Amino acid sequence: MHPDFDQRALAGLDVRSTPAADLPRYANTYDAAGARTQFLLSEGEPLALVPHLRPGETPDAVLYAPAYHEFRRAPLRFRESLTGVALQGTLRSVTADQRVIPHPEPLRAASRFVRPGWVAFFSDEDTPAPEALARHLASQKVLAILTRGHNGATLFELDGTAQHWPALPATPVDPTGAGDCFASAFMVRLAETDDLATAMRFALAAGALAVEHSGIAGLPTREAIEARMNREAA
Repeated sequence: MHPDFDQRALAGLDVRSTPAADLPRYANTYDAAGARTQFLLSEGEPLALVPHLRPGETPDAVLYAPAYHEFRRAPLRFRESLTGVALQGTLRSVTADQRVIPHPEPLRAASRFVRPGWVAFFSDEDTPAPEALARHLASQKVLAILTRGHNGATLFELDGTAQHWPALPATPVDPTGAGDCFASAFMVRLAETDDLATAMRFALAAGALAVEHSGIAGLPTREAIEARMNREAA
């Protein structure tokens, strides 16, 4: 972690990190409509996915979230764990001036990082034909969740059906990281309940809270997520 990182943000978490000299870094700007322009400042060094597990430990849920192409090998399989992949980094490419653009071969890029029975997350800004990618993943027995910013999210199930969920009302301040927050919340709640609808509602509340503050200040607590859900249900 960066030496300037405020370690208080990790209070109560069991963090087992792997040292790295350089990680992928971006410069983001947003226009009045919320559209993002992104430049890759550093690709980062190749990372090996080494689980820091104690003997007998099996995670309830695993979420891979590469920021760019730092994972050069396909993710490890945890046979007894709910496993998800946030694909936004995998679906990125860059121009000669390092401006981030969608990967020219999204099906190939995504297929390297998903396995049947896993959950895949990406946004409608990550690739030119997001619904086509989602339906392809679902046909490969991957549960695909397409996030759409203030328009909510669409769940593409393994039987070929799709269900859209509207976003919860929010006052956006900084959308950076909201997708990762959504994915993390979804995985946690799905591992707890094994219910897709419950997990979607929980994740949408987490995403709404995440955009209302800048940086890690937007990371919501469980209590805040449940309070937002209850407020919207009232």
